[in-house]
Amino acid sequence: MENDLEDVAEAATANPLMAWVWVLVAVAVAIGLGLLASFVFASVMGRLGRKHELFAELKHRFPKIIFWGIAVVGSWVSVPNLIPDGTEDVAGIVEYVLRLCVIAIVGWLLAKILIFFVDGALRAQEKIEGDPFTFRQRRTQIRMIRRLVMVLVIVLTAGAMLLTIPGAQTFGASLLASAGVASIVAGIAAQSTLGNLIAGLQLAFSNGLRTGDTVEVNGEFGTVEELTLTYVVVQIWDDRRLVLPSTYFTTTPYTNWTRNQTEVTGTVYLEVDYSVDIDALREELRMVLDSTDLWDRRSWGLVMTDAVGGVAQLRASLTAANADDIWGLRCLVREKLVGFLAQKRPDELIRRRVIVEEPAPRHRGGFDIPTDTTGIPTVAQGGEQ
Repeated sequence: MENDLEDVAEAATANPLMAWVWVLVAVAVAIGLGLLASFVFASVMGRLGRKHELFAELKHRFPKIIFWGIAVVGSWVSVPNLIPDGTEDVAGIVEYVLRLCVIAIVGWLLAKILIFFVDGALRAQEKIEGDPFTFRQRRTQIRMIRRLVMVLVIVLTAGAMLLTIPGAQTFGASLLASAGVASIVAGIAAQSTLGNLIAGLQLAFSNGLRTGDTVEVNGEFGTVEELTLTYVVVQIWDDRRLVLPSTYFTTTPYTNWTRNQTEVTGTVYLEVDYSVDIDALREELRMVLDSTDLWDRRSWGLVMTDAVGGVAQLRASLTAANADDIWGLRCLVREKLVGFLAQKRPDELIRRRVIVEEPAPRHRGGFDIPTDTTGIPTVAQGGEQ
């Protein structure tokens, strides 16, 4: 093939216009071969995908990279040899740009292959029926590995591209002379970023936090929606997103409601009068819990936890399968118990006791001043004293 390209190049030397025509033809042929190869690959994988989902996944992921790979590599092999003489600068620029494109394609292909295996491991975990905590832990770790692979491939690809720069070694040697100062400056500038990166890896592989965990942070209650290398996204109950750096969860105390189990216990507090019939209220609580699927049937209870100042404080404890259910169950129990007291036992609601005493009679000049029933002095009518 190289001999054929050389023959074409020699034939086009005498006619530069024809040389540029051959350049366009070479690019068109490379693009055509790429389209043909990607079409054949997609067709074959599509037929095999009817028998196994692995081939369907290959059809979905790789036709585009096959097209660009063949088109770029084909152009890189042919185009620089077809550029006419006298335009060495143009040929050098074209060859260099195509070389960078080839390096980018190789990095892209490498990332595609690695991510294909990582996503395959994630799909395999999703099919395994078992402990949901183990599944969420492994899913978080696999997603973290996926992001780490992407970052690693991008860094390696960018490094390979930088090494193609003429004089890069000399430039690197000059940088090493000031490596001491540069390392200090870079360390200070990247301290926060590297800290978050290390914290993200620590959270993912120490089982301290997982995607789907119910947490309480900064006075907010929500679910971990996304766990990345540098930050954590918590979905609040009202659909707000709380974005926190990964270092927050390694340096600040927070509450993880579902670290070892999803089952949680909730409480509802009521303040009632001393005359409350706790047995009747306890029976009402039992009926409320039996009537809803939010209660997981593990345990429940109603006790008086305090009695000060004429007010009795009752605490109802109840359990649910997860944090979302316990929130709904607490609201339901609070609503039903307050309604029960207000409608059927209003005398047991809080009552403020006030003692009203008769006012003492007032005197004027040593004589009692007559008053009416309200205690207000009466005034004589018609000049009578």
